[in-house]
Amino acid sequence: MLPAFILVVNACGKKTVNWPDPYIAEISTDYEGKVVAGKAVCFDGANFSPVLEENKILYGVGLDAKSIEVTWASEDRLVIMAPDLGLNELKVRASVRGKESNEVVMEYIPDPEPGPEPPPVPTEFDPYKPSIDFAKMSGGSVTALADSVDWIHFHGQWEGQWRNIDIIRARMNAHNSFGIFFDYRTEGRLYVNEKAEYVDAIAGTNASMACCHYVRVNGEDKNGAGTGDYFVHNGAMIKYSGLLDIREIAGDAQAARYSSVVTDIGCGGPLLVMDGVIKTYPEETSADFLKNVHPRTAIGLSEDGKTVVQVTVDGRWTSSNTSQRAIGMTTPQLSKLMQGLGCYKALNLDGGGGTQMWIYGKGDKHNMVNHPHNSWPVYGTEPEEYYWIKDNEVARRTAGTLFYITSDLKR
Repeated sequence: MLPAFILVVNACGKKTVNWPDPYIAEISTDYEGKVVAGKAVCFDGANFSPVLEENKILYGVGLDAKSIEVTWASEDRLVIMAPDLGLNELKVRASVRGKESNEVVMEYIPDPEPGPEPPPVPTEFDPYKPSIDFAKMSGGSVTALADSVDWIHFHGQWEGQWRNIDIIRARMNAHNSFGIFFDYRTEGRLYVNEKAEYVDAIAGTNASMACCHYVRVNGEDKNGAGTGDYFVHNGAMIKYSGLLDIREIAGDAQAARYSSVVTDIGCGGPLLVMDGVIKTYPEETSADFLKNVHPRTAIGLSEDGKTVVQVTVDGRWTSSNTSQRAIGMTTPQLSKLMQGLGCYKALNLDGGGGTQMWIYGKGDKHNMVNHPHNSWPVYGTEPEEYYWIKDNEVARRTAGTLFYITSDLKR
């Protein structure tokens, strides 16, 4: 939603725009609101301009006032890199189209122990750019869940095979936000639907494998760094000063190093798309689970990090009834899918029987909208005997980590 403005007709009959006064509500950084020279500082508030050049951060008085370059802008957030002026504090204000905001104080602290660089601050808006539109294909539909949050369901043929695909497409704004929830190591851990209800989500999917991936939530380590093949541990979804990114890592241990600057981390692998390009892996190092068709879960981001795409792909449905048939995907197919859905970066998550999507008020009585494959021990059968789930009582699984979307405009 763009800031409100007032059209004024002057004495000559010309229309001008009277921009509302900008307002800074708070300063946020990865150092509990304190500022480090050369690091990102976020100003959250109202009535900023989404046009980058129309915003300034000023310090000083009158004609002596100096400006700090704004590196990213939206209607409710401005981002700068803190200048190194050798001060303990700096009083600043926002200037938007000539209108100035209230004054706030940036309190500087010394640079903390050097660590990995935080995600880069976006420099310009880049829209979500899909090339695959399942909503318009036979077997597809789209349902609006909230402002800028959609659920796309598709059951039909894609790439020559029957697929059952569910997609959450959510734009991060003043109403919508992204979160990570973890409780796998606690007694009586929650089902995916119970996790989603606990955090008052509007939609969510299972995420990092609880057995073997590093997870950090709200600045607290929830699960230790895992080990194993590089491509199973080469990606991390991180949240930084309200911004989102997917990073390439050399194993979970490297992701754990981000804990000095990042409050929320969920690891996974393999990376599917990076910088708009599909990731490939040497044939001799690829595990069977990458090359074979399985149920899959993935998450992706648009180039500006503001559109989150969550995907579940059901699989192992072998019924002769096409309404109950879905083959799953290989990771190369999943990479192509995520790129086609407009993802500039994308990461494979826990899949197989754990592939689950929950949406508030939709699906079965647990609000599960996909149909998870399940095997032993749910039915007491051998693991290789698979079933298409019909009983709502077993159409859900526990999962250590939930990636979820919240919105204060639930429908």
